[in-house]
Amino acid sequence: MTRHLTGSLLFLCAFSFNSMASTQCDALVGCEKKFCEIEYQIKKAEPYDNQYKVERLTKALKAAKENCTNEGLKDDLREKIESNEQDLAEYQADLEEAKRDERADKIRKYEGKIEKELRKIDELKQELAQIP
Repeated sequence: MTRHLTGSLLFLCAFSFNSMASTQCDALVGCEKKFCEIEYQIKKAEPYDNQYKVERLTKALKAAKENCTNEGLKDDLREKIESNEQDLAEYQADLEEAKRDERADKIRKYEGKIEKELRKIDELKQELAQIP
């Protein structure tokens, strides 16, 4: 249980760094990409003498190297996709209610949220498909 939780937390940490390290780590997949993204953040923090962040990231990198598996990453991505699909269903229900109430402001709001959620789900599915 703790191992899965640690893996999930590390995945979220690495996933949030994904956009910043994308150019350096794009050719990699799975755990290797995760390691690359964390290493990129360490290198980025060092010149600013951000020792606290460097220590946290170094600890996260060590834990990732000890615990990361491609299957674990796939499981985390599947869970994230499922969660986002649940959010999407809620937004769609809210949109239908806004349409019934003829609330143009709410309609625009929920259409935007639905579009954003669909993009997130698509990105997660693409990332999942790349992991061997």
